[in-house]
Amino acid sequence: MIDRIEDPLEFGRVLSVSDAIFGLAMTLLVVSIVVPPGLTSVQFTAAVGELVPRIAIMALSFAVAASAWLGHRRFFSRLQRIDAGIQWRNFVLLGLVALIPLAHQVLGSYPQEPLSYVLYAVILSAVNVMFVALELHAARRNLLRPGSSEASHRLEVARAVLDAAGFALSIPLAFLVVAWTPLLWVALLPLEALLVWRMLPSRPPAASPPP
Repeated sequence: MIDRIEDPLEFGRVLSVSDAIFGLAMTLLVVSIVVPPGLTSVQFTAAVGELVPRIAIMALSFAVAASAWLGHRRFFSRLQRIDAGIQWRNFVLLGLVALIPLAHQVLGSYPQEPLSYVLYAVILSAVNVMFVALELHAARRNLLRPGSSEASHRLEVARAVLDAAGFALSIPLAFLVVAWTPLLWVALLPLEALLVWRMLPSRPPAASPPP
């Protein structure tokens, strides 16, 4: 068991390896965007034109990875102790995050293939399932910080369930809409914002200034 206060060095090492994998995965998203050397002027113009959809996919993948990192940061900021269950679940999550560049590369190379979108959605759905697993395990084993509210825990679980379900539901739809599938994923953003707005605890009104 690693305690945040009693053993901050070991607690920080878990966060360091997590941040390193997130950072590497986000960096690798750019590697697949290349313009081959030795092209003629016409070929170069065509290759630059082909970069536009690839950059759009890269932006989507970067946003997805950044969102996962923010969720990871929120979870560990509310965590007091790390047990073996948290460590193994975190490693599974990080393994799935490391697969995001693969899904990104496949989607960028074969945007006309429904299975490209299926692979992407499966990985991202699994990432969010692992966030649910981490949250439930931490709550069940009483590993969260004393100041962590039940409302924050419920919100993070609901958030991850929404995203996992959204990516999972897009899997069969990918065979119908194919290249339009990313719009289904983007639609999760306003839904998540609505969820946060509805589930955040209401704040008391600010006190009026004295006369």
